[in-house]
Amino acid sequence: MNLGRLQQWLWEIWKWGAEGKIVFMCLFVIAASIALGFFAWRSEMSIRLAGYGLQLIGMIFAIRALTRIRAYFQQTLLRDLFFDWLKRFPRWKNAIIINATTAHLGIAGMKASVDDWSPDNPDQTVEKRLENLVKNLERLRNQQHQHAELVYELRNSHEQHKKNIAEQTKKMEDDIRAELESLHTSDFMTSVVGLVWLTVGITFSTMAPELYDWVH
Repeated sequence: MNLGRLQQWLWEIWKWGAEGKIVFMCLFVIAASIALGFFAWRSEMSIRLAGYGLQLIGMIFAIRALTRIRAYFQQTLLRDLFFDWLKRFPRWKNAIIINATTAHLGIAGMKASVDDWSPDNPDQTVEKRLENLVKNLERLRNQQHQHAELVYELRNSHEQHKKNIAEQTKKMEDDIRAELESLHTSDFMTSVVGLVWLTVGITFSTMAPELYDWVH
């Protein structure tokens, strides 16, 4: 037999078993409870204790998903809530001190821009006035051209911004959906195992006399 193929096969079996480790753990805990309650210490009390242990562990596993939901939405943990509640215990106060604070307002300056414009002066010669007029028209033409280029750049930038926002929004929606699906389904098997332990534990606790008579 090829040793390399054997190792690869064993490794695949190990990975296959790791996928169902939660189920194996469930069966192992139930088997350990049966061994403790029915064989190691055979009595009604041992059966009840085994059932109580299964109920306790089952409750912890069943509510694990709820605690993960609180953690996902960045809510304060129940343990921290309890300690914060203890810290807020009213204390006896001898005096009340009131501190006054002041606020400061900042004022921002504004800059004014002045256009280099050649005003019309009736005292100047006609040639000079026409020269100033041509210069003013040239400035208007240059400014109009600059404004047109700016509007074109702003339009392109706005379209690109809309495209980027649409892509980011779609990606964010996909990420949120994936996180919510993982949040609500990743602990499903854990919750099922907890419910199975809880059911078996309740059965052990409520039917301890009947189960004790049955094993005898």
